Amino acid sequence: MYEQALIQLQQIVLEALEQRRGLIASSKIDAAEMDRLAREYERRALERLRGELDRLPPKGVVFSLHTRLARMGEQLAALDERTDIAETSRRLERDDITWRTFEDVAASLGVES
Repeated sequence: MYEQALIQLQQIVLEALEQRRGLIASSKIDAAEMDRLAREYERRALERLRGELDRLPPKGVVFSLHTRLARMGEQLAALDERTDIAETSRRLERDDITWRTFEDVAASLGVES
């Protein structure tokens, strides 16, 4: 059961990666929009992962993924509390946190991005 659950988690990440790769094939999208869409795909995948992880026993890779997603939540909450940065910078930092978390999760699941 645990191994099957890990395969499902890998599939969620792979789907987001395929969506992200599909953006590159579309030459009609400018770079800013491409980046925005890529982060949206990653955010959705991370939310799906969070839902799946809540159903699994916290051991091994699942525990580390749970911890990584919790850390992302803490980083985003701390960012939201900051008043010393412009909204554009906040958005860029939010995107960076999301991207790094997604990449870490993919690596933890053995999925090459």
